[in-house]
Amino acid sequence: MSYPQVRTTALEFPSTVLKLLGIEPPEGLYPPNEELLQKFTPKAIVIVMIDNFGLFEAVVYKPEALIKNMEALALLETDDPYAIPLIRSLLKGPTNHFHLVRYVKNHGKATKIICREEDMLSCDFDATSTVRPRDDMATYIEATKHIVKSEFLYLHFLDFESLYAQYGHRTPPKTLLEKIVRRTDNWIKVLLRQARVGTLFIVVGNHGRHPIPLDYEGKLAEWRKANAPIAIMFQKRHE
Repeated sequence: MSYPQVRTTALEFPSTVLKLLGIEPPEGLYPPNEELLQKFTPKAIVIVMIDNFGLFEAVVYKPEALIKNMEALALLETDDPYAIPLIRSLLKGPTNHFHLVRYVKNHGKATKIICREEDMLSCDFDATSTVRPRDDMATYIEATKHIVKSEFLYLHFLDFESLYAQYGHRTPPKTLLEKIVRRTDNWIKVLLRQARVGTLFIVVGNHGRHPIPLDYEGKLAEWRKANAPIAIMFQKRHE
């Protein structure tokens, strides 16, 4: 399986997103990734955050919609690949004086955040732009309502760790994770159909909120340990 890989960093992410939206980044941010700027010309951006998803899961579970549509696989170099530190880096870059969502909104773009209550607080999201669903299904339903109306849409799927806490003693965690990945892949397929032409999807995988033993052995265990956060990127080119 061949992936069109691009190496980038979490700290380059904010300026890259701004430039893709036609917004000039402020001073203090890292320069954007020029390779990604050459690949896409979006009219809107949807960022989908998935916990416990990375290059390893993309290769092993082969999510159909993501692989079929992928135009770039960005490997996100970062000092901390876990969910909250990674999200903060993606939103704020190297400074606490900047916030990607607020900056995009202040430049007149229609923005919407769909995440849990705890994410709104830990990631410093504006309450007026945020919908706080109770679970991933509600997140998906809210996304279907806002995807056509938003120029910048961020949503976070994070059911895996709560399901692991409930069912991990009865169901192998890697089985739960595979089901979550395939289910989320199907939802992204629907969102892609509903999106306007010109919408860029950036599907970001992180290491989750906490380390979870997935009981892989041998080479699989080694590959999983070296798992890198990723951003699978593709643009809706036509109906």
